[in-house]
Amino acid sequence: MLTQTLDITLEMYDFIRGKIDENLTIDNIERIRSLWIPYKPCNNPYLRKRSVIAAIDSGYNYIEYRGYALYVVNTVWVKLDPWSGEVIDGFVDMDVVGVPNIEYELSLLSMAMEINTALNIINDVDILLMDGSLIAMFSKLRRASIEHGHELLDAKKIDVSRVLKELIYMVSLNPRKIVFISKNSNARDLLGFVKGDIYYFERYTDGVPGYSRPIDLVYSKHLSIATIARVFRNYSRNVTGLNNSIGLSYIRFEPFSRIYRVEFVFEPHESLDDILKSLIDSISENTVQGYPYPLMRADQMAKIGFEDMARVAALLGVIEDPRGREPL
Repeated sequence: MLTQTLDITLEMYDFIRGKIDENLTIDNIERIRSLWIPYKPCNNPYLRKRSVIAAIDSGYNYIEYRGYALYVVNTVWVKLDPWSGEVIDGFVDMDVVGVPNIEYELSLLSMAMEINTALNIINDVDILLMDGSLIAMFSKLRRASIEHGHELLDAKKIDVSRVLKELIYMVSLNPRKIVFISKNSNARDLLGFVKGDIYYFERYTDGVPGYSRPIDLVYSKHLSIATIARVFRNYSRNVTGLNNSIGLSYIRFEPFSRIYRVEFVFEPHESLDDILKSLIDSISENTVQGYPYPLMRADQMAKIGFEDMARVAALLGVIEDPRGREPL
């Protein structure tokens, strides 16, 4: 770090702290609170009490050597079955490659593996939780589908256009069943303030469990997100013949716990409030400190740390090979 960085930090202290502290007007605070709908889970007579809930997450890591990279990708699914208990399984991909943009390619590969995993288990569960954002996954795969030169995916014979179509089919034909949950988000779809929506809902809703008033993402205050949501709706119509959209809300499952961003596909006639209440009723019994247990477990199992990579490299006998980022 340059020594003048600290000097500039002191010079910009008031400006930066002002953005961090951000004193909202009373009207804006009331607006945030008016968008929050308190809700506690209840025994819904129309809800199956013994739902099978599953979650999917993936992780990847790699070591760059001189001229090549060793990578590992994990995709994990965790299923909570009232009859057979907890079931954990997944898929592993490992290889040595020499591609220039390995981080980007591995992110695409992990998405393809997640979608493939979801297709394999979707018929065996009542609710499938996916870690991350549906609109972000759709946008990234759509962009990648018109690009060229995905060397890693080409070597694995993975067609990004086909993966994108499988995602559209899966979420469009299983509305209510598939839910995307983001732990962290800087998106500003509902409020359009300086920070992400999640910051304000956590700060100004007094720890009350419930959810934010849901919206169709085509009405996002973020113009690019609204545009992508319209593109998704057109894709869904062209691929499946259904006029589905992506719904958005923020949920707090337990009092004073964190808030999470939730995205789901819905049909035009459906009540978004009913979808969210049903989701809360289904998941709340399986949360740990306000976070769905299956997703927490999948996240733990999917992570690949640097120590894990070192063990893989040691088993392969390449742990001492010269690294790509070693100083001269």
